Amino acid sequence: MLWYVGYVVLFVDDLDPLIEFYAKKVGFPVRLRAEGYAEFAVEGAKFALLARSRMTEILGKEHTASPSPNAHQSAVTMLVDDVDRTFRELSSRGVPFLGSPADRPWGQRSVFFRDPEGHLIEIATNLPRPERMGV
Repeated sequence: MLWYVGYVVLFVDDLDPLIEFYAKKVGFPVRLRAEGYAEFAVEGAKFALLARSRMTEILGKEHTASPSPNAHQSAVTMLVDDVDRTFRELSSRGVPFLGSPADRPWGQRSVFFRDPEGHLIEIATNLPRPERMGV
């Protein structure tokens, strides 16, 4: 059986400001907009926002508790050609980064930002890797 990531969906409290943030500051074109939902035109898995208010309808009231404030439940990583250039461009648009791009031990150069609702987003560029011997 083949598995692949099809969607990354962030649950949000206030949809419109998040759509504006990702469309205008980050620069993702809006591909689809429906009631309580927005999907952006990015390569690879689809990236979308879903109003948290829709969760009761989708999962039922007993499964829709909100996470604790300031708790990082997950992170979304977006791969770009040049993380330093993207960092400069998004910084000039007011995207609030948590530090500067850095080389990571897992083979990427990356930097994180939080969107207006606190979701942790990483932008990264894969670093060249030496040939692995015996793998």
